[in-house]
Formats: sequence, structure tokens, C-alpha cells
Amino acid sequence: MHAAKSGGETIQMKLADFIANTSFNDLPETFVLRLRQSLLDSIGCGLYGSLTQWGEIVNRFARTQGSGQCSIWGPTGGSGVAPGSAMIANATMIHSFEIDDIHFGTRSHPGGVTIPVALALAQLQPVSGRDLLTSLAVGYETLVRVGNCQGVSSFNRGWHPTGTAGVFAAAATAGRLLGLSPEQHVHALGIAGTMPCGLMAAQYGAMVKRFYAGHTAWVGYTAAALAKECFTGIEDIFDAEYGGYPKALSDEVFVDALTSELGHRYDAGSIGYKLFSCVGTNHTALQALTDLIKDAAIDWRAVREVRVRTSEYQVLHSGWDYTPSTVMAAQMNLQYCTAMLLMQGNVFVDQFREEYLADPEVLALAGRVRIEIDPNQKHSDRLAVVAVELADGTVREGKCSAARGHPNNPPGWPEIENKFNILASKIVSDQTCRRIVELVKGIDDLNDISPLTALLAARS
Repeated sequence: MHAAKSGGETIQMKLADFIANTSFNDLPETFVLRLRQSLLDSIGCGLYGSLTQWGEIVNRFARTQGSGQCSIWGPTGGSGVAPGSAMIANATMIHSFEIDDIHFGTRSHPGGVTIPVALALAQLQPVSGRDLLTSLAVGYETLVRVGNCQGVSSFNRGWHPTGTAGVFAAAATAGRLLGLSPEQHVHALGIAGTMPCGLMAAQYGAMVKRFYAGHTAWVGYTAAALAKECFTGIEDIFDAEYGGYPKALSDEVFVDALTSELGHRYDAGSIGYKLFSCVGTNHTALQALTDLIKDAAIDWRAVREVRVRTSEYQVLHSGWDYTPSTVMAAQMNLQYCTAMLLMQGNVFVDQFREEYLADPEVLALAGRVRIEIDPNQKHSDRLAVVAVELADGTVREGKCSAARGHPNNPPGWPEIENKFNILASKIVSDQTCRRIVELVKGIDDLNDISPLTALLAARS
């Protein structure tokens, strides 16, 4: 039986009941739209990720971990791997280039830890489009609820929220498709929550940050699979004073966020999408600069200085002095991204080629970018005020609090489809791209999503 406090339900029981019993018809239409967009967006990110050096390394590793019925995405991936191996590889590829979907409030990437889990399990049994979306919905919502509970304190201590709160999301998605009972979901959450991962020091250059989603997807699936076999986990993982999940990771915990209006209010409906291929804290400054460039052509050679004023959180995450090292470090650094936007008019995948990372002209321009904390902003605000001073003394200024892609400035389906096509067309044929888009658009009406999973391992 569950270890209920004072004879009542634990938080874990309430979450487990939500995960087990939510139906497709319970989901708000706007949330379902976001889930379709996230599905297409994540597939594009994952296919592109198969081209990266770290994606290739993890793929090779995954193919050595035993055989099974699942597939690693992309023409160089392969079929016949175990489900956990497919999840490790595909999740890593989705999170491999700082372009996967994002929940800005929790600083987490839900698609990378749920979609590979769901699509791998759909290769083991028939899964309808509606069942797929429902499994993703409970996973996304669980991640956001846990992320809101642990708050920004966890991030400031150096934990990566995708690798911490994400374990519960992956367990929820996996458990839903494995048909766990509410009691088994309690244990799946109680197992998953003992295995969070992800240290933010990786942002300065290590490949390992790309792997956080892969590890998290595998952990969540493993937790759900063990719970299905009656393996037990911590039954009050959110309530325990000593050794419970949130208090172990965070100095300031918001327990009510886990269950407030659960099943009636979907906090995960506010998903954002990255139209710049870099850390989300850079996006408002880059959008402000993009808008400035649109209003008046700026020759980067004439730029004397760029000044960015933003919150302490954004400066902490990406405002450090740029030193050439890896693609990862460049994607996390606002000086580099600002320089590339001025020089090339965009900050997407092509702006992170190895030859640019230590280019003397890039370094010189990046060195003229000054990033300052605005004392009038709250710690976690995302507002960025950008001033570009030219050699003749002219100053052009702009600001942005919600870049295109943010839920307060959401992209339409055509923008998501365009991003998908840019990424996926580097890997698969235009015909395959069109078919994937068609299947995802009509995913609700599919009784079996196997035509989609088959395309992701196609050789053309």
C-alpha cells in the first residue's frame, strides 16, 4: 500500500492518478496543437542531431548495447536495437544542437525526454496517435510541475532542469504507454526521482550536456519498466523531509506547484520553440538585434560597441567572456552569438561551423560586446535591452522580452514546418520530409503510428 501521510494522499499519489487516468479528451485543444508542433520540431532536431559528432558517438555506443525492435533515427542510425538504446541515442540527438523545444519558466526541454521514449515504445506495440499525444501530455505536464516545484534555486546551484525534473517526465510517458496502474506509477516516479543528472558546468564546452536528455529518457523508461515488474521506489519522494527529491536539489521549494489545479490547468501548454540555435537566455537579445537590423542595415565593420542590459540570470547563464573552445561553448555564449548575428544575419546551425569559432574577425567583434546586469530587473527576467554604437557615434537601441518562438510570441505551424524542413532535409529526402509532416499533422487520426516510426529510420 502507499505510504500516505496522516491517512491521506501523498503528492505522488495525486501525480500518479493524473498520469494514469488523464484521457485525450481532457486535453485543451491549444495544448494538443503545441504537442503536434513539438513532435514535428523534435523529430527535425533529432534527425539533424544524427550528423553531429556527439550524435554519431552516442549512436555507435547505443548499437553495441544489444538487439531489439527499435530504431535509431536517420539513415546512419539503424534498426534492431533495444528500446533503452534507441531512447539514449534519439534523445541525445534531439538535444544535440540547442534547438529543441523549451519551457522557459522551468528552463527545461520536454520534447527530448518524452518523444524518444514514446516513439520507441510505439515500435513494441500498436500505439494510436491519440494515445501517443496523451502520453506526451502527461510527461510534459509532469516535467513542468516538478520544474516549478524545484524553482530557479536548483538551476542556480548548478543543476540542469532537463536532467533533473526530466526523469519524472520520461517515467510518466513510459509508464502511460506501458499501461501502469496508479500504484505502479507511484513507484515509477519514486524510482526515477533517485536518478537525476546534469551539471551546468558542462555549458562551458563539454559534449556531456548533449547527453543529459539521453540519460534522462533512459532513466525514466527504466523506472517505469521496473515498476511494471513490481520493483518499488520511494513512495513519498516529494514529501520526505530528509532525502526527498526537491529539498535535496533546491534551497527554495514550491510544493503546491506539483498539484495545484492538476488535471484542470495545463502549465505545460506554454511551450516555446527555438528559432535561434543557441541557449534560450540569448534569444531576447538576439531578437532585439534582429529587429534593429531589419529597421536599419548595420554594417558589422562599423560597430564600435554593443551593450546588452539584462537580468542577473541571463548574464549568469550566457554573459561570460567568450573564449574559443567548442561548439557547445559558442552556443551558450551571448558575445559569440551577437557577433555572428551581426556578421551573418542569423544564428542557426550554419553559424556554428568549426571554422568560425576562433575566426579573428568573430573574436574581435565578440570582444566589443558588453553584457551588464540590469539592477531594475528581477533575477529571472528575460528582458534584454540592446544598444549598438557605430563608429560615427550613432547609437541604435532596441529591446525584447519575448523572442519569436516564446509562448508570448508563438510561431505558427508554417514556421515550425519550415524549421523542420531546413533541419531534416539535410538528412532525408524531400519526399520523406513531406510525408513526416503529413503524418504529424494528422497524428490524431492514426490508429497506429508505425508509418511515422518507420520513416524515421528510413535510408532515403
